[in-house]
Amino acid sequence: ITRISESLAKLTLTSLVTESHVDEAIRLFLASTMHAATATGGSSSSNLNSNADLQAETQKVEEELRRRLPVGWSTALRQLKKEFVDGRGYSEQSLSRALGVLQRREVVQMRKGGSVVFRVAN
Repeated sequence: ITRISESLAKLTLTSLVTESHVDEAIRLFLASTMHAATATGGSSSSNLNSNADLQAETQKVEEELRRRLPVGWSTALRQLKKEFVDGRGYSEQSLSRALGVLQRREVVQMRKGGSVVFRVAN
């Protein structure tokens, strides 16, 4: 929000950020995140009706990934896609989101240019 506000101030050729810049930055941020949250990503093997369904599916995938990958193990991303998307019927979007969450929590690392998933911690 801060960076967007500063950029908006620069666009209006002012050196100080005003309340209107912040309001516009918040509006832009909310509009873009809502658009991203409602987008289905184009390919999903299960019909996800809402953001709540996607979130629930992502949590299930995250739990299964923790069981599937013991600490210190690694596997190819394409193998996980084959197992979770083709085999178990999860959407590719929920698998990607679950991996992103696990990366941010430092549970997994993406290695070899993102083609290998390595389990780091609990």
